[in-house]
Amino acid sequence: MTIARFPLPLRNALAELAIAGLDDEDAAAALRWLAAPSSPPAGATAARLAAVHLIDAGGGALLAVHAPHGGAAAAHAARALRAREAYRNHARPAAPPAERAVRQAAALWNEHLFFEVHEVLEAVWKTAAGDLRQALQGLIQIAVAFHHHAHGNLRGARSLLVEGRARLAAVPAGTLAANTEALLVATAPMESAFRDGTTPVNPPRLEPSD
Repeated sequence: MTIARFPLPLRNALAELAIAGLDDEDAAAALRWLAAPSSPPAGATAARLAAVHLIDAGGGALLAVHAPHGGAAAAHAARALRAREAYRNHARPAAPPAERAVRQAAALWNEHLFFEVHEVLEAVWKTAAGDLRQALQGLIQIAVAFHHHAHGNLRGARSLLVEGRARLAAVPAGTLAANTEALLVATAPMESAFRDGTTPVNPPRLEPSD
């Protein structure tokens, strides 16, 4: 799966919609328009797109500064919508914040939306403690490693992968609401691949706990 490199304002706008769209219908509608902008958006959809500076208020197309990235933005929005569907299949309404964040992260992870994974997990990592904090940081580091690898930063990717795996391996199984044991097994042979930069790397899936 190709990971597009967006200018920061566009990256941040897409990430905001992707994360909000996991639960919020207006954000999801904005993503649907981005994925297939066949007609001008209206109502709450247009307002949401304008709020993140993707269109002008009352406008019907991406801002000119974003237009060259329209195809990549559409693909990104489509992945975010698939993540939304996956999350809704595994969401637990009464889950505590950390579990909810990990389930959201798993859905985003499996669509290779690793910047969004970082944003979702960091929000709960900031107030976590003990094993939970260590596990969240390890998962964040592995996600960012894949993000760096997709953008050619092999040195940073390998460093974060090594450190993130060490953190996850050091906490008890079941600390997070995801199968991190399988993730550790799947990522073990990737350290050398990140080092040489020639071996293809396919990020493994992150499965939420049942």
